[in-house]
Amino acid sequence: MNRMLPRPRFWALTAAQYKPRFTMLGELLIMMLLYYLSALASSLLLSIPMSAWLLGTHSADLVETMTGEGSPQTALLALMEQMPDWMIPISLFTSFTMGVAAIVYSRAFQKRSLESMGLGKGGFGEYALGFLVGLVLIGGVVALGVTAGGWHLASSGGPERSQVLLALAALGGCMVRGAALELLFRGCFAPALGVRYPVVFPLLLSSFASAMLQSGGSVLSMEGLNALLLALFLGIWVLKRGRIWSACAIQAAWSFGSTFLFDFAPAEEHAGIRLLDMDADPFRALLTGGSSGPQGSICAVIVLLAALALVLAMKPREDFPLQGSGGNEQAPNFL
Repeated sequence: MNRMLPRPRFWALTAAQYKPRFTMLGELLIMMLLYYLSALASSLLLSIPMSAWLLGTHSADLVETMTGEGSPQTALLALMEQMPDWMIPISLFTSFTMGVAAIVYSRAFQKRSLESMGLGKGGFGEYALGFLVGLVLIGGVVALGVTAGGWHLASSGGPERSQVLLALAALGGCMVRGAALELLFRGCFAPALGVRYPVVFPLLLSSFASAMLQSGGSVLSMEGLNALLLALFLGIWVLKRGRIWSACAIQAAWSFGSTFLFDFAPAEEHAGIRLLDMDADPFRALLTGGSSGPQGSICAVIVLLAALALVLAMKPREDFPLQGSGGNEQAPNFL
């Protein structure tokens, strides 16, 4: 079990620096509080360019929305759905608040170093490796879907220059969001739980929390299942690699590939930022994921299950301490 789910050095460093004040439930509640507070801060930041857009190019529509008949809230939401594509990368970049919240909490309240969050040396090489792994994962999903007849490449004539620039901006936003998510769930939350509990409990709880919060609580859906499988893969990957750098990159590459590299909308419905259009067969929603795209497809389930099997069999990158690991044999206290 120690080779399959090793306790990395940065977890042991956390155990040396952090004296737990809360139980598992308390740590979970704090993590959720950090997530929602950072989401609120992100929304407030996004409201600045959004308000400028509404007041600038749509001021007349906004006045009509507020003074016309019907619900102003419904009309305003309909107007906001017309936001330009350049607002999407901005919304991704504002998620940096989650990473900042995780670092501030770990440094100021847990008294932990950045290294104890998995931000050790060798970040560039690890990140490059992780990005390659993420592209292989999403590429495997696409290849499987194309082979099974769920998608085929649309003859759109290639992306315009504006689409390429927006896609590059979205890639930067995905990198920021990927790093922020990993800092919170597998840099801050999981190692703190690992001080008291066996590795399997922080792994499972951080993975379930990550999947539930990112899927809007719909863990029982196909999209939620894939979010959980990806979170489990990332959690085990971090245990094996002993850093979070590559997990940040995998998260970024997966998000970029499934959302912006390909457009998986049904035929004649392509919209938003994309580099390549993929026509989805509307009668094969199980293969294509329907409106959820590849993240809600059976193809992603197959690829992620295979990835889980491979990462469980993967040899740990570093030796892990068996002594002073913060109560590895201790029974968990959920309250």
